[in-house]
Amino acid sequence: MGVRARWAVGLALPVALVAGLASCSAPDPASDAPTAVVAPAADCLSAPVLADLGLVAAGGAGETGTPHADAPEPGRVPDDFRAASVVVCSPGGTLHDSSGTWVALTASWREGDLAPLVAALRRPSAPRGGTCSTAAVVPPALWLVDALGQAIRPVWPTDRCGSPQPAVSAALDALEETDSEQYPVRLIAPAETPTARP
Repeated sequence: MGVRARWAVGLALPVALVAGLASCSAPDPASDAPTAVVAPAADCLSAPVLADLGLVAAGGAGETGTPHADAPEPGRVPDDFRAASVVVCSPGGTLHDSSGTWVALTASWREGDLAPLVAALRRPSAPRGGTCSTAAVVPPALWLVDALGQAIRPVWPTDRCGSPQPAVSAALDALEETDSEQYPVRLIAPAETPTARP
């Protein structure tokens, strides 16, 4: 992910919600997801990840100043992929620096017994159906990383309404967080330029 920088963290953003009464008759793309493609490394700041989290518009990119390779689409965990750690990418509130106030992303590195997490990620999504609640949670983006640093983006299985299955969250919560960083993504309030005195 390049050089990490420490930033002052502002107010945390709430979990992204998709409002509106949802009908659960739509097809579930996760059930037909191809096998995940192995990337050279995990990257929370790649444009597809930022778009999935709602931090930038689809097709857009962050304003980090460093170009990031596009991440592969999420897919099923390959049978021969041996995960050694996981990176969780999620909205991270706001950051403040000399440039102003930024929408931020938090990257959390976690280790431990990954077998329950991988098993939960390999579970099928539930068939869509019925009337759903008014809000569906957008889950964090995940990267499974092997011992060589190569990574995949797994599909997070969903319930009958398209919300993430809680078994994945429970498995993530059981892991130990070994590091956490916040990164600026999009400038929302430029710093005021001092007015020159006559």
